[in-house]
Amino acid sequence: MELDFLWEMAMEYGYLSMFLVNWLLLFGLPVPNEFAAAFSGVVTETSDFKPLPAFLSAYSGLITSNLFAYGIGWLFGNRLIEGLQRTLLQMGIERFRQLLAEKGNWAIAFSFFLPGVRWAMPYVVGAGRFPLGRYLLFAMPAGFVWTFAYFSLGRSFPYAYEAILGHLQWFLITLSTIAVIGLVGYLAIVRKGGKGGQV
Repeated sequence: MELDFLWEMAMEYGYLSMFLVNWLLLFGLPVPNEFAAAFSGVVTETSDFKPLPAFLSAYSGLITSNLFAYGIGWLFGNRLIEGLQRTLLQMGIERFRQLLAEKGNWAIAFSFFLPGVRWAMPYVVGAGRFPLGRYLLFAMPAGFVWTFAYFSLGRSFPYAYEAILGHLQWFLITLSTIAVIGLVGYLAIVRKGGKGGQV
């Protein structure tokens, strides 16, 4: 059913469909985020869609939807968070708040790789009046890596990506989290080395 819906959208609206699907996911479109990002890669292998515009459409949809949610959080603040905590986002909001307290700014990047938390993150960050520039500094690269990972999966396995996502989703999430933690660790070591090397 999800596959039919996405194919119809792609055939009807072209690259715009990849933007819209990834944008509307934040507002409850009944398609898993990973599935939609992978599908954008699939159509580049199984039809005439070009990889670069397809990827940029999917990535733009993800980032602009997050910015929109950030703006809603900024405008409506804690009242919005209290309302969302009475929905299915309750667990995601709590997990992200805990992650934000433990990891600081890097929690924004980590959240892209954690289901549920990814949806709650922009609302919580906006409600907390987190500076927009710093939010983008962490959200845009993480969103790029997340989209690229699933887009590449779809391109690499266009006829098996559904089964792969179904059976290996937790593995992929763990792998992505390890990659982000490795990057953070590497940056921390480089920064510490740089400070140690100063006279």
